[in-house]
Amino acid sequence: MHSGVLLCVGMGMRERILDAALECFTEDGYERTTVARIREHSGVSNGALFHHFSSKDAIAGALYVEAMRSVQDGFWDVVRQSPATLREAVGGVIRQLLSWIEDNPERARFLYGRGHLDWTTDAGGQLQELNRDLAGAYQDWLAPFVVRGEAKDLPIAVVVAIVTGPAHAIAQRWLAGQLPGPLLHYAGDLIDAAVAGMSGVPTKRPRRHHQPAQGRVRIQLLGSEGSIIAEGNAVAELTPVKHAR
Repeated sequence: MHSGVLLCVGMGMRERILDAALECFTEDGYERTTVARIREHSGVSNGALFHHFSSKDAIAGALYVEAMRSVQDGFWDVVRQSPATLREAVGGVIRQLLSWIEDNPERARFLYGRGHLDWTTDAGGQLQELNRDLAGAYQDWLAPFVVRGEAKDLPIAVVVAIVTGPAHAIAQRWLAGQLPGPLLHYAGDLIDAAVAGMSGVPTKRPRRHHQPAQGRVRIQLLGSEGSIIAEGNAVAELTPVKHAR
């Protein structure tokens, strides 16, 4: 019983350190964040922090792996459902990825900001193992589709690039505030592109209405005599009007 209590306390403290580190990295940037700042923000002692992590890099590496593990948990859910079609599998992965980013924008920004892990580090080794297990499961599921000619026989690195690469590009623009609307709004087009890339067959979908675009407008409040009382700028979503011919 005593060891179980200690384990729970230790796990909770580790999570506190990682959560505090993410907040510090978000507010101050990785380079300007110090271990002392993370310790102060987490409220743990020096001994407790260094019991779990030897350095700021180790904290960042653990935060990276935990975030990726959370992303991949959603991908595993797709695999375990044994999707019957290529589109179901690709669509499941893309929707899981976009949903996770919408729900965890700060963790997503951290992942994109850090880039790729150094494989020679402890965190890099852990991530390689996570990737290897998931890639093996996807290759096993994909094999019958390749045999039937429904999917191209591609290296797993290329499969990952085709399926998630464009989604990552859209997500980074969305996180930067450059794209309007929910991130999942872009899932349909991303799924079409990924299925076409995996199968070599272009997909056909009904033509959709134009997506709303953001535009800047200047607003003026006029008095009864026509003088300007107040003015300001605003951002609005604008939808193109289809003119009758």
